[in-house]
Amino acid sequence: LLFLPRIFIAAWIREVMAGTPSASSSSSSSSPRRRDPYWFMYAAGGLGEMAACVFSHPLDVVKVRCQLKGELSGAKVPAGLANVFRTLSSIARAEGVSHFGRSGLYYGLSASLGRQAVFSTLRHGTYNVARDQRPDMNLLQQIVVAICIGGVSAFVANPCDVTLVRMQADGHWPKGSRRGYSGLFDGLRRTAAEEGIVTLWRGCTPTVLRACLVTAAQLPSYGLAKSWLLSSGHFADSTGTHFLASTCSGLVATVVTCPVDVVKTRIMNMQKSIVGAAIYTRMADGAHRRAVGPLQGVRADVRAPNSTHDFAVDVSRADFAFLAGPPHS
Repeated sequence: LLFLPRIFIAAWIREVMAGTPSASSSSSSSSPRRRDPYWFMYAAGGLGEMAACVFSHPLDVVKVRCQLKGELSGAKVPAGLANVFRTLSSIARAEGVSHFGRSGLYYGLSASLGRQAVFSTLRHGTYNVARDQRPDMNLLQQIVVAICIGGVSAFVANPCDVTLVRMQADGHWPKGSRRGYSGLFDGLRRTAAEEGIVTLWRGCTPTVLRACLVTAAQLPSYGLAKSWLLSSGHFADSTGTHFLASTCSGLVATVVTCPVDVVKTRIMNMQKSIVGAAIYTRMADGAHRRAVGPLQGVRADVRAPNSTHDFAVDVSRADFAFLAGPPHS
């Protein structure tokens, strides 16, 4: 569900590029492979992730609701895939599917698209530009560069992330306490006006940490999985191999980052004005609460074949060239 939109987006952008004067001139050069312009690196990563989140958004809503279950309660929280489907079904029955009623499985889609437009565009584009400028980087250097780019991108996109989490979690609150944002810009405006601009960066520490962890976990795991598949002799360097390697990489990154993701969700969603609600003063405070299971919501977060929040591995410039096929000549 998440891998295929990136393929089509990359191919579509290449079709657009083929009709531009710059593409025509570059395709007529003696170079065996056309060099992708930098705008393609940004656009392909951002638009590909935006297309992917359209498919994954309902499961992302379920993940957030699972992460909020049992907050401030010592009771055991139901787990397992059956609980994921029960949560999905209960949200669909109680709140609906579309976002127009300010609730439902697709509520918060505008914030999700906005987040990907900022976060994924910056991280994919900047990472691929860095790789293009320094093609001789080894794996360790790539990881360090990717962690820095991912952290900065997460910091810039944090206001969109706060609005996204609040919209996805709104049905978790009693009706009288729901925020009821009409969309991304309404959420940004009301948060800044009612709680201060600084609140837009609430939960920034776990957000940046999560971006760093997902990068450090996913880059090497993708490369190792792909190398193992190719060395086994049963797989060729094909779309299916990229698919399987992305599945392994997304699974590893999800397990590694889920504890931080739980803390991030709860910090961003908290309402200080509600008596008895959970109040987290810092990241460590959210982490040591007894109801915060280390892998709470992880089953809903494994949105195979790759996490919505994965880093620029299979969407690197080289892999986009492979997925979209040979350049137009």
